[in-house]
Amino acid sequence: MLDYNARRREAADARLLATIDAEDDRVSKRMKEIRARHCSTPRDDLLRAHIKAMKLSLRTGEKSRRILFVTGESNAGKSRLVESILAEDPAFESYEDEEGRGRPLLHDDAASPCTQRNFAIRFMTRLGVPVRDNLAKSVAWPQMVRSFSAHRVMFLVIDEAQRTMKLNDHQELQEFSDNLITLVDNRDWPIRVILIGVDPLDMLRKRDPQMLNRSKRIKLRPMPAFKADRVVTWLNEVVVEHAELAMADLKLADLALRLIHSCAGNAGSIIELIRDAVQVALYDRRCEVRTIDFAQAYYDRTSCLPHDNVFVEADWQVLPGGLAKLKDKEEDGAQAVEKAKPLKAGERPR
Repeated sequence: MLDYNARRREAADARLLATIDAEDDRVSKRMKEIRARHCSTPRDDLLRAHIKAMKLSLRTGEKSRRILFVTGESNAGKSRLVESILAEDPAFESYEDEEGRGRPLLHDDAASPCTQRNFAIRFMTRLGVPVRDNLAKSVAWPQMVRSFSAHRVMFLVIDEAQRTMKLNDHQELQEFSDNLITLVDNRDWPIRVILIGVDPLDMLRKRDPQMLNRSKRIKLRPMPAFKADRVVTWLNEVVVEHAELAMADLKLADLALRLIHSCAGNAGSIIELIRDAVQVALYDRRCEVRTIDFAQAYYDRTSCLPHDNVFVEADWQVLPGGLAKLKDKEEDGAQAVEKAKPLKAGERPR
């Protein structure tokens, strides 16, 4: 069913996009290719090491490697990091054998609202498992667990996982936490879980000693100015390697600091702003990216006045920072965190 829907959507998109003019079509196709490329980060090797340890824990039974939390602010690059590292690992490729299709990796956003029933239905639907509309909570989760075994799911990746923290009922939240632990502790079909989300998600890890003992965390923090050389690397990757353009008059060290300032160090926003500058150059049919392209991309994102443009003004440090940081509807997830009180030491409500 999912493959059928994907084909229908692809056909519908093609029909719609056939109406755009040739220039927009040319640039949009090129930008799709550029945005699909991964920009390297210092955390790539760290995540690879965590995933390797999680794989090995299926053999060794090591408790602390069963769940991985990947947290940070919106557009910090959490999802792209996890997707890219998992995509390069042949262990997570789907396969066909005498038992049918195997799905070692299952990846989707958490349901919203993220009740146990909605969660189970969402991931069974992702597997292509038929689900009744009136499926009860007491039935949905066990059916999902059986579906994981039937489709040979080994790793479960839950994006936007901070939605779990919006559960207002203390008991419901605890049951959800317990069920995740049951998934990774299952004697017959244990799996490993990666949860991705904004910082309130870390409360799910800390509120319960059982969860804390079974998990590790990677936190993606804003890029500080003293790590501007990483932004220079991204400039080279996006402009030269991915877009195959030249960097004309760019003073890379200075430009990197301006990018950090304009995006408040948010990695995903910085990379997208570099791509936006590339898009400006592509529309101008140039083979090089110029400083003015970053100024135009910044204006397009912020609608700033000319004297407030970080990429034009000499005294850019005195201008407000973070105006080009990409916003997300779940950016302020902390405002909607569940009202359930943290567990007391040794408390396990039922």
